[in-house]
Amino acid sequence: MQDWRFGRSVIYIWKHDLSGAGGIIVNKKVSAPSFSNICEEGKIKRLSSVNPQIFYGGPVMTNIVGCLHSLDYKIVTTHFSNNNIGFTLDKKIIEDIALGKGPKRYLLTMGISSWQAGQLEDEIQSVPPRSKNSSWLHLDSTYDMIFGPKLATLWQDCLMQCVSATTKNLTDKVFKN
Repeated sequence: MQDWRFGRSVIYIWKHDLSGAGGIIVNKKVSAPSFSNICEEGKIKRLSSVNPQIFYGGPVMTNIVGCLHSLDYKIVTTHFSNNNIGFTLDKKIIEDIALGKGPKRYLLTMGISSWQAGQLEDEIQSVPPRSKNSSWLHLDSTYDMIFGPKLATLWQDCLMQCVSATTKNLTDKVFKN
């Protein structure tokens, strides 16, 4: 993508329905604010040992902290996916994380990415005026992909999976059994 906000971004889509799509960028850390700054500003009590990294989730609602997390933690406002990952936009989860009572695995984001109904599909299909070189590649996500140890190479790893899947589809069509 040529848009600096989305170039080399890996986005986890946490909502996709008739009203549109919502996702968060999971591979871009921010240098500020820190978790301690967020807690200070929100008047949230925090254990000094708790200071997780914050990620740039996207260009929409950049003043909002969201949390992509394991489903060992659930509250009423948690949006669930089918791969044991939830997304919560609620101060309660931030308060619990700050006190060491949150989910086992999580990723905190400032902002989200969102698309109107049909917009993401048009972008994926490169509907004009969008060109093929500024489109999305997509693949199914896994729990280990999102919460695994390879954050530094996540974009490259996802790109290689997309190339591999496309190559397999092409060769399967040519070399039928």
